[in-house]
Amino acid sequence: MIQARTYESSYVYTPPYALNIIVFPQFPNPFLNGLPPPSQIVAVDYHTDVTPYTIQWNFNVQRELLPATVLTVGYVGSRGVDLFANRDLNPVLPTLASDGTLMFGHATPGVVGIAQNPRVNTKLTSFGSAGPVADSNYNSLQVGLNRRLSHNVQAQLSYTWSRCMDNSSGTSGLEASVPWVYPLNGSFDRGRCQFDRPQTVKLSGFYILPWKSNLLVRGWQLGGVFTGQSGGPFDVRIGFDQAGSGTANQRPNVITAGGNIVQGLVNQWANPAAFALPTPGTYGNFSRDYLAGPGLVNFDFSVIKDTPITAISEQFHAQFRAEFFNIFNHANFGLPNSNLYLQAANGAATLNPTFGQITSTLTSSRQIQFALKLIF
Repeated sequence: MIQARTYESSYVYTPPYALNIIVFPQFPNPFLNGLPPPSQIVAVDYHTDVTPYTIQWNFNVQRELLPATVLTVGYVGSRGVDLFANRDLNPVLPTLASDGTLMFGHATPGVVGIAQNPRVNTKLTSFGSAGPVADSNYNSLQVGLNRRLSHNVQAQLSYTWSRCMDNSSGTSGLEASVPWVYPLNGSFDRGRCQFDRPQTVKLSGFYILPWKSNLLVRGWQLGGVFTGQSGGPFDVRIGFDQAGSGTANQRPNVITAGGNIVQGLVNQWANPAAFALPTPGTYGNFSRDYLAGPGLVNFDFSVIKDTPITAISEQFHAQFRAEFFNIFNHANFGLPNSNLYLQAANGAATLNPTFGQITSTLTSSRQIQFALKLIF
């Protein structure tokens, strides 16, 4: 089953998207009534005989290390087959240069932009279509240490070391994937899944203080959740259509003489000297989502006082909570600006001065809240 928004998002009926609907269009020119070709056509193949599916497998070993404490070590994997991906079914046809390079267009002297080669059907422009042509795979080592409540202590430690690769992740139009850069070859966009986080560790638990001498000191407990996570994928993009293929998210060439790619600075996360602008009409060789942005470190802390009020009922409790989110006020930065260049005439470009700069955060600053709960 395919959700409707996979092939027809809700916004298509809202101006300026709602332009015209043609039932049973004629090939090669569906615009026989005189309407000009739209800037983009989106379609879906109703006659496909395959359905997206996933295969999942896992194996784990458990061992009780201490009373009430269990260690679990496992391997978890999955594979997505016939996943939906967007690609242009009316792509620009490349020509072959003398050195074997695919050329999708050429620069024109004194003009900004690349002149495209003809498309498969010259009567149409881009013809985006969602179809079951993508795949994914995920492999992980997962370790868990779980201590049940014993001697006033409960805790859980989880660690995941994983790798996720695909050629289709991301969202476009609320559902489908980000379109392929090279419509004729999906493997060109194979890279890290957009939700890939190679390492994740989480520690949570609470401790019930043993004080019981009087009502004021009885019922206190301390709790916390620590999260550490690798940064999300960072895709370096040219910022415009350098190939002339009419597709977005094109990537530059990577050069070894540029030094370390990742510098790790808020104002310059990636080194622009490590990249070069591809020759006009061609694609770059840098892989999709190859780099990683800043990681995440966060610690939430809570202090809880639970007081039974037996005068009302044995099940009636008043609970005071003081909760501290991001208690250490640690800054967790978002992804940097990924657009490397600004387009210029003659197939050239200038360096984008904001490339690699980080202007957002993943978490808020320290927040403190107090609450009083009545439990009955």
